[in-house]
Amino acid sequence: MQPKPRRPTGVTILGILSILAGLGGIIVGAAALGLSGLVASTYPGGAAVAAVIGAILLIIGILELVYGIGFFGGKGWAWTLAMIGSILNIVFGIVSIVFGSVGSIFGLIISILILYYLTRPHVKVFFGKGGSTIASPMPTQG
Repeated sequence: MQPKPRRPTGVTILGILSILAGLGGIIVGAAALGLSGLVASTYPGGAAVAAVIGAILLIIGILELVYGIGFFGGKGWAWTLAMIGSILNIVFGIVSIVFGSVGSIFGLIISILILYYLTRPHVKVFFGKGGSTIASPMPTQG
């Protein structure tokens, strides 16, 4: 069995950023869920919207926190969760842009770049999702 390849610097950075983003998502999602009751007294339809947005942010936050921790050990499941999380962030970013949040373009671009980075061969190898980067000798025909 081959030793685990060294963790790419980008994976370390993504792990740290994912943990921070996850904590932020959990805090904001929980706050939105908590405040949805206050919104209901002013704008009844707004409570449902705030609750849905809060729940989505909470789920994405938990997902990011979990795979951020898994990044440090090169866990294959963390790579899979990060791919799912990136796709969810892309979908959420597109929906936000459609509803007028032009600032979501930055987050959308970041999510696309993360998705691209996670599919690079050396990153996939670190997570056990790709072939080895060590060249194997070609069999010779005699």
